[in-house]
Amino acid sequence: MMNGAVKPGEVFRLADLVPYQAGKIVNMDVINNDNMKFVVMAFDAGCGLSEHAAPGDALIFVLDGKAVIRYEGEDHPIKAGENFRFARGGMHAVQADGKFKMALLVTLQ
Repeated sequence: MMNGAVKPGEVFRLADLVPYQAGKIVNMDVINNDNMKFVVMAFDAGCGLSEHAAPGDALIFVLDGKAVIRYEGEDHPIKAGENFRFARGGMHAVQADGKFKMALLVTLQ
């Protein structure tokens, strides 16, 4: 359920768990179980996720860079240190504005 890359008793940075890769989105499940999912994602410049419905209530934590979150038809610029919430079923998309890293917590029940 907990990814072995996160060691007990060690200080770490979420942003360091996933590297940037040219032209790609890289992700790592930190926690994944029937109730929740916690993922760290790295978007290369210009990469994005097309519009889709949130499978549960979700929080985004921006770790590095900037992006635009489109939520329910409205664009929301967001940058490192800021957060955003999706409601279950909320239609959203993410478009990196340069290199961009985020953590995503989704409640699944």
